[in-house]
Amino acid sequence: MATDTQFIGPQSLAQAYRYVADTRDHGKDERLRIIDDSHGIWRCHYAGSCSKVCPKGVDPAMGIQLLKGHMLGFR
Repeated sequence: MATDTQFIGPQSLAQAYRYVADTRDHGKDERLRIIDDSHGIWRCHYAGSCSKVCPKGVDPAMGIQLLKGHMLGFR
């Protein structure tokens, strides 16, 4: 996040995964379109730092990787 001030961040991406993975939510295509950006999901290089420092003990890095699977059509 220090190198791209417009990066939406790991928390936002992990939250997006939560909704994309929920089959009851009908905003999947719109959410994927929003995060499919150079300041969105593709800015994450999976260093895992976000998961190590998460104050809530959440693993946003895993959510981001699963979200990338949705982006690429693997889910």
